[in-house]
Amino acid sequence: MKNKLAFILATWFGSGLIPPIILKGMAGTYGSFFSLPLVWAALWLSANVSPLVYIGIILMIYLLGLWSVPITEIVLGPKMDWKGKIKSHDQNQIVIDETLGMLMTCCALSFNNPYLIMHLLLGFIYFRIFDIIKVPPTKFFDKLKTANGVMLDDAMAGIYAFIALKATIYLFF
Repeated sequence: MKNKLAFILATWFGSGLIPPIILKGMAGTYGSFFSLPLVWAALWLSANVSPLVYIGIILMIYLLGLWSVPITEIVLGPKMDWKGKIKSHDQNQIVIDETLGMLMTCCALSFNNPYLIMHLLLGFIYFRIFDIIKVPPTKFFDKLKTANGVMLDDAMAGIYAFIALKATIYLFF
């Protein structure tokens, strides 16, 4: 039961298992996209209950990632990634880190903003860009062979995407 729950969470309810349609290695894109309902709900709770709820959700996803990633790495076993390299750590199917990154990206959005959907989609695009290009120190965390490294590299990408999103909102909205 523990392994199944960890697998479900680490693959973000199976979104990391969706086969690539257009490009190889799209699991991170799927994981980011299917994280949007949680981001939306967290923003709603933040606006209607307390901003601390959003921080609590970020912390909860981080801790769930630290717990579920090592278990899921074992369950998945060595897998070939989209570059043809065999990976036994941070396999493409593990996408809970993308959920954390999306929460970090969108943390300062206002639920009551009429542009919320547009801002969420911009956040999604910025996060995917920064998750792919791995601006330092993101690359440092990406090279760690721990669950903490898996989670922190996407948290860093989320911080960069947050800055880009805030700058875009400030300049254009």
